[in-house]
Amino acid sequence: MLGLPQSTEVNKFVAKQKFFDRTDLSPAVKQAFTNDVEKIVWANKIAPKTMNISADGDIEELEIFHIKLKNGVFNEKVLEAIDKAIPYYILFVLEYNGKFQLWLGYKEKSASGANKTNIVRYFNSEWQREPDIALQGNTLDNIYENLLSRLSDNLIDTASEQDIKTKVNRTVELQKLEKQIEKLTRKMLAEKQFNRQCELRTQIKNLESQIQSLKGADNG
Repeated sequence: MLGLPQSTEVNKFVAKQKFFDRTDLSPAVKQAFTNDVEKIVWANKIAPKTMNISADGDIEELEIFHIKLKNGVFNEKVLEAIDKAIPYYILFVLEYNGKFQLWLGYKEKSASGANKTNIVRYFNSEWQREPDIALQGNTLDNIYENLLSRLSDNLIDTASEQDIKTKVNRTVELQKLEKQIEKLTRKMLAEKQFNRQCELRTQIKNLESQIQSLKGADNG
């Protein structure tokens, strides 16, 4: 159904209770599993054993989970709970009302304990009629980074020699700066005093300069 090689197919139903048992979930996240998720299927496994690719980098396997949703709006913490319960990277294919959305996170091992991970951030596509999963690359690391690049609207530059952690952290910083600009812009539009408007506009321009510097960091 997802257009991937037959050798990668798993098609195994995953009960929500497995994540309740293995992960310390808040009542709100457990409720989100119940309210938002109709069905979870472990659809595919991308690995040297299932495809003609190598795993000579940090990534050993890439799992693909197909999740049917009950609602078009869902709690992102549901994906985080699944990600934390499984030691491999996961490409989530969300389906709702005949449309699909791809979600892929970057996660790091937690310093607080073995086999625990922290989700740094997720990247996702828009809703689309077909799940456009293009596996580009001859290693799992290449495939993963190419997927991240596409889902980040190329903010993650695959041509850069910087490590993936640096690239992802830069997008996190960009996200923070963009939110600050949104907040200051609302303040400026509501401000009545001209002098205060000018101060806020200067702050916004400084933040915009920081964004341009971060976006050009790959060339430095």
